[in-house]
Amino acid sequence: MDPTMLIGAFIVLNIVAYGAIKMRKPKTVTADGMTVEATQAAMTARKQERFGTIGRLMRRGRGGGLIERNLVTAGLLLKPAEFMAANLFFMAVVMVLGVAHINSMPAPSGFFPVVKQFLWFAFYMWFGFRLPQMILQFMADKRRTTLEVQLAEALALISSGLKGGYSFIQGLSMAAEQLPAPINQEFGRVIRLVQLGLDTPRALEQMGDRVNSYDYDMTISATNIQLSSGGNLSQLLEKIAETIRDRIRLRRDIAALTAQGRMSGGILIALPLGIAFMLRIINREYFDLLITTDLGNTLLYLAAGQQAIGIFWIKKLLDFDN
Repeated sequence: MDPTMLIGAFIVLNIVAYGAIKMRKPKTVTADGMTVEATQAAMTARKQERFGTIGRLMRRGRGGGLIERNLVTAGLLLKPAEFMAANLFFMAVVMVLGVAHINSMPAPSGFFPVVKQFLWFAFYMWFGFRLPQMILQFMADKRRTTLEVQLAEALALISSGLKGGYSFIQGLSMAAEQLPAPINQEFGRVIRLVQLGLDTPRALEQMGDRVNSYDYDMTISATNIQLSSGGNLSQLLEKIAETIRDRIRLRRDIAALTAQGRMSGGILIALPLGIAFMLRIINREYFDLLITTDLGNTLLYLAAGQQAIGIFWIKKLLDFDN
């Protein structure tokens, strides 16, 4: 597996993609003889999605919806196709570095060295493809958690505004002015949609779709029912805020109760690495047998696989959401 060939193929693919994007751009047309149809065609061409092929492939698959939802929840102004194009570019760079690393190894002369090179290749491919998506998932989860923590205070402010004679939208605007990001951004979007003519329940439902949180879905459903049927909305929001505070308190109690298990899992994960580091310092000749011999390499790969299974199992044991 020659890295030069892979780099050349990567450059050719980029040139082809760049040419395709250039061909999709509208040609310059002079004002002489410009028809309405030509103007509409030019405007439509400008609105065509970049990386349209990637976008169509993502819409056919199952992962495109998750990426789009995480991009919206994380507050990133990127289209799914643009994110996936950057993801594929990062994977290509990682693959080039991985192939260079694999070719620096001694030439395989048996079954286990070939398996070792294949495992390295699969690891680089998985790492290059999954790392941007894992970072995106982390950003979406972090922003969602912040929004859930801010929701109880926001509902208390809206409830106080309703008691003072404000309408629901005015109370929402007051909360958006007094609260920090990111909840003021979401409330601001709701207010702008209502000002543009969208009805309040639909604007709130769109906020729920963006945040993708059970607390927000519960609040929006109860608020929309109350707005349509009438009743004491201020009292309802106070009860929802109290429920959300109880849920946050329960999550913190669970985190405190599982702290010992998470610490034990971290120690068990770090213990083999610590023993290997100390063994290399104390008796380097003994440790080098794991690196320089085929049997030692096989044992290391088996240990790494068992370590990965252990990490996955500990994570599932401590995950109360699924």
